[in-house]
Amino acid sequence: MKKTIKIDLIYKSIVALMGATMLLSCENNIKEVESITVEEIRPEVYGENVEFIFTDSTRIQYKAYAIEFLEIKTEEEVYKEFPKGGNVISYNEDGSQAWNIKANYAKFIDEEQLWELRNDVVAVSDDGKTINTELLYWDQKNQKIYSDQYVRITKKDGQMIEGDSFTSDDKLNKILLSRVSGEVFLEDSN
Repeated sequence: MKKTIKIDLIYKSIVALMGATMLLSCENNIKEVESITVEEIRPEVYGENVEFIFTDSTRIQYKAYAIEFLEIKTEEEVYKEFPKGGNVISYNEDGSQAWNIKANYAKFIDEEQLWELRNDVVAVSDDGKTINTELLYWDQKNQKIYSDQYVRITKKDGQMIEGDSFTSDDKLNKILLSRVSGEVFLEDSN
């Protein structure tokens, strides 16, 4: 009977030791677990060297060109992404070009009708103004273009104005700058 108790005790000890070893050897790497459980966001549409033409009653409103195009749908939003940048051209009602904006990255959020343009953004208006900034938003719904970052505006005659931020109508005609500095040429009336 003593042998049975000893063997039973040995078996229980072995089982307990194996259980403790298994428990201590398990390691959950949180990033590894997240990578398994988080669903990867993949584009529903992909394209290279694409051109979009947006019209209203057969009149071209604007065109967009992109080196690489992704359309992504998540539970929160649907957006189009241009990770390698692109070019957007807006047209006046008479068909003439109103402005041209180039950027190294762009994103269009469908529901808000909002363009976000980043990284070396250059906008040129039909009257020859050039706007340089690192971040620019074009709110199509409210017909407004704006930035909350440093902006430099160069006129056709070489005059340069800088500011901390700006807002404008969507034709880049009525520009309002904050904290303005720059060179302005004045004509002598004498």
